Amino acid sequence: MKRMKKGELRKEAILRTAEKLFFEKGYEETSIQDILDALTISKGGFYHYFDSKNALLEEICRQRGGRELDRLRTEFYSGKLDAVQKLNLLLGALNLFRREEPRYVALVLKASYLDGDVHFRDQMRRFMLDGLRPMMDEALREGVAQGAFFTRHPGQLGSLLLMLGSDVNDEACRILAAGVEEPECVIEIMDLLDACRESVESLCGAPFGSILLFDVEQMMNAFRQTTGELNLLREKG
Repeated sequence: MKRMKKGELRKEAILRTAEKLFFEKGYEETSIQDILDALTISKGGFYHYFDSKNALLEEICRQRGGRELDRLRTEFYSGKLDAVQKLNLLLGALNLFRREEPRYVALVLKASYLDGDVHFRDQMRRFMLDGLRPMMDEALREGVAQGAFFTRHPGQLGSLLLMLGSDVNDEACRILAAGVEEPECVIEIMDLLDACRESVESLCGAPFGSILLFDVEQMMNAFRQTTGELNLLREKG
């Protein structure tokens, strides 16, 4: 295992401390001074690594996204999945509500949709799409070769599916952020995902019912947990 240098350790300490404070106090309510006080470091020590609190949040999300991409690559290349399963794996990665940590999902929702940080949202979208695209293209080529998919544009379809999945996730997040006090909004989200599922099957020429973007029970649990954490963050604000 590679040993981290002193500078790398200091940067990681800032990231982990900031993430903890963001969860406990909320992103808007956590100041750079709070982070400095928790670590007993100077402003110069902070700004050597990050030029703003926003840059710090972006790095936290990039690291989490990087770990998610590593996990996906391991599963994708395990030799255990066929082309349809690979496609489901990659499209599922775009669904923010499938993440295992509700506190993190709530943090992203508040920063991106309630507080309106468009730059942050666009950065995270681009990071995930760039990471998923090579695997998506490979899954589609494999599916066409196996007869599981039919398309005359395999070279362009991967990007199109990723943009569609990302836009649908974006709209689902908007619905939840706007209707966090209204539990029935989860039905609207599931209807949206179901329409996306049918669209993906049509675009790929995949068998009806082969694309699985969500599980109802899992979705309801994720909704309850995420809205609970999001309400806590709003109260702190």
